[in-house]
Amino acid sequence: MLVSPQYAYANARAKALQSDLITPARLESLASMKDFDEIAHELSLTIYKDDLSNLSVKYSGADLLEAAIHRNLVRALKTVIALTPDDSKDVISLILGSWDIRNINLIITSKALGYSFGSQSDVFLYSTHDFPLGPIAGALSYYDLKNLIDMKDISEVVQWVGSRLGADFEPYLEKYRTDGEFGSLLLQIELTYLRRLVTSMSGRAGSDMRVLAALRSQIDEKNIIAIMKAKQVDVNAQDVPKFTVDGGNIGKQALADLYRANNVEELIENLKPFYDLTEALSDYRKNGLVPVENLLHKKITQKTIASLRVAPPSLSSVVAFVMLKQLEIENLTKIIRGKTNGVSDSDIKTSLIFA
Repeated sequence: MLVSPQYAYANARAKALQSDLITPARLESLASMKDFDEIAHELSLTIYKDDLSNLSVKYSGADLLEAAIHRNLVRALKTVIALTPDDSKDVISLILGSWDIRNINLIITSKALGYSFGSQSDVFLYSTHDFPLGPIAGALSYYDLKNLIDMKDISEVVQWVGSRLGADFEPYLEKYRTDGEFGSLLLQIELTYLRRLVTSMSGRAGSDMRVLAALRSQIDEKNIIAIMKAKQVDVNAQDVPKFTVDGGNIGKQALADLYRANNVEELIENLKPFYDLTEALSDYRKNGLVPVENLLHKKITQKTIASLRVAPPSLSSVVAFVMLKQLEIENLTKIIRGKTNGVSDSDIKTSLIFA
């Protein structure tokens, strides 16, 4: 297969960036360290050195670590956009838009719970305690997000998001107005975004189909979690389609068939042809859905990254790095927040995902 020079270059750069990622052994070592100063020292021996140094004037402890890893992520994603060939920049920009959705949902959640934001910067959203909540790493600018923060209520934010994504979220907004429940609204915003991502891949072929499969798997993850939560509270089967979206590897009819299970445990058993989550059943009986959700996320993440990493030079190479970098940030965040909340080293290590 003939590879274009642009993708050959992008592949080489993506592979080089992957070499800077923190190894699984080092992450496990970080999880065993006794305090944040020790973790910061170890991270200063990696690509996070400059971020830690520059931000240490303003932050310390866990705040410094989170600010540093997020600033590093922002810089990495800007590099990704620069190295991506022109004919794929739109797709990559949409993929990086996941951070926009994260920040939008963070703003909606904050408004629903009556929380406010403090002074903002052009790099992070800040809470009133001046804590960096998330990086401004997608297509939305600091000014876009500040505009959303300044809006008076959730309705204005949701209408703005609906116009941006070309979707009507009014039914979910009405549910929030009626009973204060906004989880289904957040889910629909995320699912609408993912469906738009899948649509952006239409017409592509070859190795790019691996990227499409990866995006479809993300929709599967959200849909499966939605039907498990619905089954847990015994939502009427006729209402379940409201909480799922087309575009995944598992179609809506298959999801409806899965929902006919008598309970969550039977639903998990019936999922085996798609995703085998039965090893989490014992933990589910003790701790609820969280262990099942974590296992699903782990299996999908590992499977999709494994597929993308072995693809010929193509968009897959770039997306593989994006997913690996985001996984690194997830793992580092688990370590930092685990230490903050007194989680044992062994439990932190168990939660880490390697691909």
